[in-house]
Amino acid sequence: MTKNTVEKNDKKKEKDEKPLRQAWIPRSTGFTAITVVSVALAIWVAWQSVSGGGTLWNGILWGVVMGASIWLVFLGMNYFHSLFGKPDNYKKGKKNS
Repeated sequence: MTKNTVEKNDKKKEKDEKPLRQAWIPRSTGFTAITVVSVALAIWVAWQSVSGGGTLWNGILWGVVMGASIWLVFLGMNYFHSLFGKPDNYKKGKKNS
């Protein structure tokens, strides 16, 4: 094989390689989904708390706690993955600055 053929094959392999970790959905769609789910859960929990005989403020408090817990789990898992997951550029010998 000639040097040009080897270089072309290397460039073609680099183009064909996909990152090992890809997002399933776009970031904006994920934030929208989490926001909708957390607000819906907060409203549902508040409604169930008030209809179960609790006070309005007690229901609002539990609703906020449950809605915020979804965000805490999401942010906690993002932090956890940032500690142990390495970006693709690092594996190719390029450190992120």
